[in-house]
Amino acid sequence: MAEAVNDDKVGVSFVPSSLIRGFAAAAVGATLVLAVWLQRETVGSALAEIRGLSVLAVVGLLALTVYERWSRGDIVRRLLGDPVRIGRAVTIHDVGTAVSKGVPLGGALGTAMRWSISRNSGVRPPTFAAMLIAYGIATTFATWLLPMFALLLDLTQRPATTTDMLLLGVIAAVLAGSVLFWSVVLRSDRLETWTIGRTRRVWQSLARRLPMLDKQDPAAGVGDVRRDLRRTGRRPWSLLVRAMLAQACGAVILLVALRALGVGSELGATEFFRVFFLAHLAGTFAPTPGGVGVVEAGMTGALMTAGVETTTALAAVIIYRFLTYVVPILFGALLYVLWRVRTARVASATLKSHGTPLDTAIQDIPCASHQGVRHH
Repeated sequence: MAEAVNDDKVGVSFVPSSLIRGFAAAAVGATLVLAVWLQRETVGSALAEIRGLSVLAVVGLLALTVYERWSRGDIVRRLLGDPVRIGRAVTIHDVGTAVSKGVPLGGALGTAMRWSISRNSGVRPPTFAAMLIAYGIATTFATWLLPMFALLLDLTQRPATTTDMLLLGVIAAVLAGSVLFWSVVLRSDRLETWTIGRTRRVWQSLARRLPMLDKQDPAAGVGDVRRDLRRTGRRPWSLLVRAMLAQACGAVILLVALRALGVGSELGATEFFRVFFLAHLAGTFAPTPGGVGVVEAGMTGALMTAGVETTTALAAVIIYRFLTYVVPILFGALLYVLWRVRTARVASATLKSHGTPLDTAIQDIPCASHQGVRHH
């Protein structure tokens, strides 16, 4: 299952699929540039509307943005446990988000940077892996549940159409399939044994080329990861609710922007949430980083179909994407710089105290001798 959020996808990309996604991203980017050029007058009018926002609206939008970043960091903090406080958790999350949103196919690199910061904070590899998987699962469930709830709420005010029923059926099938899949995965001892064996074979193959890896055994933490995930799975509701609130915060940002720009009764709240979450769900399949270009066009078009004037719809989407896409990239980059400066200072202080440098580049992987088993 993947992060809507956008925020957090991890996987292995083969060269052909990478090329295809790269070409698709380039095509979407070129189309976006052309569209902006052709609609430059509309874009200029939208920017003029944005400049007319009241101070109260700007403060409210900034407060919602801060809450969204904090809420996502709080999920990471709760999953990682005691070694990580909220400030470091926000850094771990947003640095990875900045890379995955700002770099094409940057999910793997974002995960590596999150791991570097987590390891520096004293987090064990199995705990980090369990956090990553649990966060991804919760985010994906939120991405599908929110459109379903929004659509059901909207259907209380109008008759259901064939399209509505088809959408509900697809969403229900995806959610049921996901629950079944993860239930089987987390309950299967045989699958754990297979995963351990497969991981060891792959690692041994790498170790033959890089002898320095021979003393490491990453498969030793597979059991710990499974136990952590099962522990979270027994009480998933708190995590799921937090993920849904964080996900819904983006919708509230867009709704507040629309209201601040003068959109009133022509777009009811229930209709808005249905439009937003369905468009957001479609944007998760975009080939560009963070769905850039696709999300903007989809959201603007959906709002126009719902009755919002073109310039106002575009202005609201620009505000929404700036606060939920551009700001996290800039904020994550700033947090990474601050973390590197702090790490360098700690290393320098350690060198002065002990006379030897602190090597923060060596990955902390459980050794075969202790098998990474947690003793209680």
